[in-house]
Amino acid sequence: MSFQCYTSRTSMRSTLTGGLFISADGSQRIIPDHWLVQAELLNGSRLLRLSYSFCTIEVSGRNLDPIFEDAGIGKLGAVQASASEKMPSEQLWVTNIIVVAPPEPPSSASEQEYFDA
Repeated sequence: MSFQCYTSRTSMRSTLTGGLFISADGSQRIIPDHWLVQAELLNGSRLLRLSYSFCTIEVSGRNLDPIFEDAGIGKLGAVQASASEKMPSEQLWVTNIIVVAPPEPPSSASEQEYFDA
């Protein structure tokens, strides 16, 4: 039985208008294409950082180039992390998907005094 970590939007039979991210635990997120600000491929195609207007998604794995290319043209498909520890060599494989929320802005001293009163 084969496992597919990425399905391009052209291969999907849906009207998806954003990237679908499926974690190893089965939780899913759809993020509209127009919220994507920047895509970076790092560490020899082992880390894909997608910066959206409200968060950053880091996809780690191997040979992530096809996902990066689709993100670059605004047509990201379905990205699924595998719980399996066996990684086929030389083919695309997603091991982890992490959502990083932006840091909370620091509150000023006057706001703290107001809320503590």
